[in-house]
Amino acid sequence: MTIDEQKWTTSSLPAASASIPIARGCIGSWEIALRRRTRTAGDLAGLYDDASKSWARMSRRFRLETAYREPLFASGVAEALVGQEALVLDCGVASGSLSLALASITTDSPEYHCIDTSGAMLAAADAELRRAGIAARLQQSDIRTIPYPDRTFDVAMAAHVLEHLAEPDVALREMVRVLKPGGILFACMTRRFVFGTFVQLRWRTWMVSERQGIARLREIGLDDIGFQPIGLGFGAGQASTAFWARKPVGTVRLSRTEGITPRGEPAR
Repeated sequence: MTIDEQKWTTSSLPAASASIPIARGCIGSWEIALRRRTRTAGDLAGLYDDASKSWARMSRRFRLETAYREPLFASGVAEALVGQEALVLDCGVASGSLSLALASITTDSPEYHCIDTSGAMLAAADAELRRAGIAARLQQSDIRTIPYPDRTFDVAMAAHVLEHLAEPDVALREMVRVLKPGGILFACMTRRFVFGTFVQLRWRTWMVSERQGIARLREIGLDDIGFQPIGLGFGAGQASTAFWARKPVGTVRLSRTEGITPRGEPAR
């Protein structure tokens, strides 16, 4: 099993300084808001360790691999990986459904690198990917501190990871940092839908509208933004949205905390 364990602790990660909004409304002059505190990195890793034994079965039940294929194809990711020794980063790989979906629509064979906070989930991903003939490089790490240099990958992707975080923009900037100029970011997020509400209550996640997802990608300086609702199996309906965007060729990543700054302009 090719899994590298990176040394990291929850104290080295960004603090969970915000909570997840659940519901908001008004009764007369009263404004009522319900929020839940996000889970710590350690708690979330423990939850996914516990879920790892059944996660591949759950992925097949909801037909995740099939569901991801159409938006991956629409995003142009497959074309971006043709005719070169391409590198793909799968953040929060779980049991590997997103990488498996990408592999099923590509004519060439990019090199897959996968990270997850859960060691048990990485083991599940390794088994599923090897079964499909994919020898990926797996590391135990957090999406907010990706253990790769700037401008490494042609594609950086994540499925249902960002909405777990109180500070999803930190993770998005990390994904952009490790992308090559012209590289594609692809992310699936739980959308405002009946099944999305169940996911939110169960896992303490954000629900992200198409407008909110597009705004986040614009704010971190990405171009060519697109999106597509994802239809899941097992009666879940269109519970998620796939978003994609391209890192402009003329941008520079200054540091892990400073964001994306166009060439010739000072960092804010």
